Amino acid sequence: MNKGIFCISLDTELLWGRKDLDWKPFVDQASRTREVIKRLLELFAKYKIPATWAIVGKLFEDGPKDGWHGKDIVEMIKKTRLQKIGSHSYSHEVFDQIDVKKSQEEAQNSLKLKSFVFPRNKIKYLGILKKNGFTNFRGPDQSEYELLLPRIPPVHNAFRDSGLINIPGSMYLVSGRGIRKYIPAGLRYWKCRLGIDAAIKHHKIFHIWAHPIDLSTDTNKILNDLEQTLVYARSKKELQIMTMGQIAKSLGAS
Repeated sequence: MNKGIFCISLDTELLWGRKDLDWKPFVDQASRTREVIKRLLELFAKYKIPATWAIVGKLFEDGPKDGWHGKDIVEMIKKTRLQKIGSHSYSHEVFDQIDVKKSQEEAQNSLKLKSFVFPRNKIKYLGILKKNGFTNFRGPDQSEYELLLPRIPPVHNAFRDSGLINIPGSMYLVSGRGIRKYIPAGLRYWKCRLGIDAAIKHHKIFHIWAHPIDLSTDTNKILNDLEQTLVYARSKKELQIMTMGQIAKSLGAS
């Protein structure tokens, strides 16, 4: 790898990510998430940014445009150039062979999923992923509060792990809920810029990730920071912007 790499993955789950918790307080956020996703796609199209959308399989199913169904969201993503769809499990549970198989089945009409993001980043059963056609996954990181730490975000190499390519996360793009609303404008961008510079310097990967539902609060501030990040990334000739699948393919995954 003779350049740095910038990678974005998005855990797209609506209310499924909280179905085993108290999900009712998040209904309003879920109702705003489609607009967040639309704006993200517009930014990615404007700056020609590829991104990986890890989608809960339940969202592929027919149903009303609510917090539990998202076929319209899948179609929006599919229609936007450079975007790639991966899996965030079938129903955001601790998964097994059946769960992974069902997540592939829900997408199989027009997609063959290659990238996987584990529910709550709890890594297990890598052999099941490989058996079901996945080539890569996002490895865990401890970055939920990275934004608040006065340091450069970590950058990593992708590496082989149980027959798959492990692409670790670097920084979670934190929500604007609760006390996080006091995060000043520009701080997310500043941290991302440090991560991009580190990736270029060390020829490694700076991998940011987010939940679109979490961006439905304090949206303008967060997306403004993200747009500045995309502009900065695009200005760097020493940086490649890649999906998880593209990174895996560059390392020999088929």
